[in-house]
Amino acid sequence: MDLEKIILEELMAFIPVYIPLKGNCTQLYTKEGGVYQIERNTRTIVNQLCEYYLMDLKATRKYYGDLLSMKNLIPIPFTEEDIFIPIRVRKPICKNDGATGFINIKHIKKVLELKGKALIELVNGQKIPCLSTIETTNRHIKNGHIVKRLYGEKQNTITLRECNFYDEYNQPATKGDIALLRQEILKLKGL
Repeated sequence: MDLEKIILEELMAFIPVYIPLKGNCTQLYTKEGGVYQIERNTRTIVNQLCEYYLMDLKATRKYYGDLLSMKNLIPIPFTEEDIFIPIRVRKPICKNDGATGFINIKHIKKVLELKGKALIELVNGQKIPCLSTIETTNRHIKNGHIVKRLYGEKQNTITLRECNFYDEYNQPATKGDIALLRQEILKLKGL
């Protein structure tokens, strides 16, 4: 299955699963109701999504981790609307075994409690059981919304700076501007 096709179907979540005779794989959920299993771990899927969205994962995690005063389990903003929060969905079987899944906050319908653990219901009715408590899961969702707001503010700041630059230099030249330009040209010629 091609990851780009899954992204176009609107990726809602991806979680690690263990499939007998295949090992660590990733289960992906799309808005159209598709559930796909790919023979790659979640870390590989995150790296492929970063390549697709042209983003530096290490720099993004450091930037938002510093803002949230966190080192681990930092939400990942792929776009302004697609913020994926990390959620523990299984116990690791061995070393370097993925236990964390990622869920897009815009596709979370509600969080339920089941036997002291959280159960995330997506907008299409799919349910993802978590190992975290409902309080911890809600905190991850809240951090995701904070990252969404910060990401939007950062994008607006960049756009505002670009507008100010073009507004400032898209004015008619004054006699003083021309005199400065003449003086610089004479310096370059050595006169």
